[in-house]
Amino acid sequence: MFTLTIKKTVQMSVLLGALFGSVAVQAEATPMSDVAGAIEQTLTKQTQELLVSAKRELVLSLHTQLAETIYDFNSQLGLNAEHISESVSADEYSAN
Repeated sequence: MFTLTIKKTVQMSVLLGALFGSVAVQAEATPMSDVAGAIEQTLTKQTQELLVSAKRELVLSLHTQLAETIYDFNSQLGLNAEHISESVSADEYSAN
C-alpha cells in the first residue's frame, strides 16, 4: 500500500515536471513583445466595443428622455387648451 502511494506520487511528480518543463520551453520560445502586442490588441478591441455600446445606450436614453418630454409637453398643452376652453365657456354662460 505504502509502495503504491509512493509510486503514484513519483509518477505524478514526473508528469507535472514534464508538463511544467514543456510550458516553460514554449514560454521562452514566445517573445514577450508578441504577448504584449496580443494583449494590447485585445484590450483595444474590447475598449472600442465598450465605447460603441456605451454610445448606443446613451443615444437610446436621450431619445427616450426626449420622447417623454415631448409627450409630457403635448399633454400639458392639451390640458391647458381644455382648461381655457372650459374657462371661456363658463364666461360665456355667466355673461348670458
